[in-house]
Amino acid sequence: MRYYGCKERLLDFIEQGVEKTGINHGSVFCDLFSGTTSVAKYFKTKGYTTYANDNMEFSYSLARAYIQNNNYPEFKGLYKIVDGINGTKENINYAIEHLNNLPLKEDFIYKNYCPGGTEKEQFQRKYFSDNNGKKIDSIRTKIEEWKTENLINEDEYYILLASLIEAVPYVANISGNYAAYLKKWDPRALKQIQLKVPNILHSERKNRAFKKDANVLIKEIKSDILYLDPPYNSRQYASNYFLLELIAEGWFSGNTPEIYGKTGMKKYENQKSAFCRKGSVSNTFYDLVKHAKTKYILLSYNDEGLMSEEEIVFILSKRGKVEIFKTPYRRYKSINQNESDRRLIYEKLYFVKVEKG
Repeated sequence: MRYYGCKERLLDFIEQGVEKTGINHGSVFCDLFSGTTSVAKYFKTKGYTTYANDNMEFSYSLARAYIQNNNYPEFKGLYKIVDGINGTKENINYAIEHLNNLPLKEDFIYKNYCPGGTEKEQFQRKYFSDNNGKKIDSIRTKIEEWKTENLINEDEYYILLASLIEAVPYVANISGNYAAYLKKWDPRALKQIQLKVPNILHSERKNRAFKKDANVLIKEIKSDILYLDPPYNSRQYASNYFLLELIAEGWFSGNTPEIYGKTGMKKYENQKSAFCRKGSVSNTFYDLVKHAKTKYILLSYNDEGLMSEEEIVFILSKRGKVEIFKTPYRRYKSINQNESDRRLIYEKLYFVKVEKG
């Protein structure tokens, strides 16, 4: 999915650092800022006991589906509701097909983020086509109904929710994130949204998903390899991906989100990251590193980040010797990027064998 900071193309580079630890598969690999879970999923497939954490609800939903869940559930509660459900692991296919074919519904997304729903409002928003907005509403509402009526369990709920979250970016009328919508329709946005069956990764390990502030969770868990990929710059993920967050959280049980402005953004004060502020990032990073109970620390950071290499090395060296590896990487292109901005940056991987308490 389209996501700023996704490490999908850097997995081989990160794996070089993991291999350098010499830690055997089965040990605990903790991805403390997991985002789309691409790194956590990769090392889950390598046989590590994997922890994934993020303070965003949509990221937690992905981690809950892909990291903590090790097998396809059976969706037994939908036996009399969804055609084809018959007590086998293939039931996920029928559940997804049922959601894809629901009648359209005009609810929160259509009324606030589609041209038809906002045509008489102060701001006429076009994040989604009218048809896709209605489909998102019908699918999200049905998933919540099944959960409320105890027709699906937690595992099943998050697998279906992850399928929707991953489908949304492919029909969103955006350049890369949700801080703004495009004035003209992107051809992708005119295609019909279609849920796909998530690829659940089998594992015998007790993998876990968390939704906590990283600096709080670090005091509660232990790991063998601690992988850190915090925000690099002043872009707040909570604002740039607020629509995915809205869809993940839902708008049910009278908890209609309060939105405002041209984009219909939700308030996100409680999700602002100290890693995105120049005045707080160093102290926050120091606190994180100080409390890490782990054998190795691997930090991903690029050469345009708020913290300088000197700051990072100074902090990490308090736990052990620091080695730095780097690789050229084509930067993420945002809607606000200027033609004069650099296209190529260096991704750095800081490697620390923890020797000091």
